[in-house]
Amino acid sequence: LASNAFLATKISFINEIANVCEEVGADVTEVARGMGLDERIGPKFLNAGLGFGGSCFPKDTQALKILAGNSGYHFQLLSSVIEVNDLQKRRVLSKLSKHLGTLEGKRIALLGLAFKPDTDDMREASSLVLASRLNSEGATVTAFDPVAAERAAEMLPGVEIPPSAMEALEGADAAVLVTEWPEFAELDWSEVARRMANPLLVDGRNFLDAEAVRAAGLTYDGIGRPTVGAEG
Repeated sequence: LASNAFLATKISFINEIANVCEEVGADVTEVARGMGLDERIGPKFLNAGLGFGGSCFPKDTQALKILAGNSGYHFQLLSSVIEVNDLQKRRVLSKLSKHLGTLEGKRIALLGLAFKPDTDDMREASSLVLASRLNSEGATVTAFDPVAAERAAEMLPGVEIPPSAMEALEGADAAVLVTEWPEFAELDWSEVARRMANPLLVDGRNFLDAEAVRAAGLTYDGIGRPTVGAEG
């Protein structure tokens, strides 16, 4: 429990650093790279993004907090770790609203549904929270995942899940990269820009090459990174 809670803490910490970076105009990927060079810290679990999910980190962090509470100790740090993780999803909605204004009537495409690549595991996946909140804001949500689509469809009845990423992006007012599947890095982003109603990408995992996406004609907004407007 302590090990997984510590790794979850590391993730929430770098996400807080990312939020500071956005305020001061820094790039969290550079900050994380510098931190990772310190052998006392190391480079693992320093990827800013939408927060942690899956079957272990949320459950074990909560379990340790409850164990401490039942023993008479308030584990304040873990309360903050959990809160920061929840807030990261809301920040994506704030980014979308910053660019689009109201989300009502907008079409938002989610790229990736599983909580991480190379699995169809939807437990505590960020996509579940994002889709629910986008729907509650009045947005239409489309999504694609190369592996988890079938399982996700059972959990996301209000989400359109076409058979390809390009079909999910067709006519979208914005796209959010949720899961860093390798095939998303291989998408023809110029074609994506042509197909979208508004070529805006929020990279929730800082996975893509911001300059390449920009050169293809999209506005790129990452987590803890400067927004890069489309060329031309």
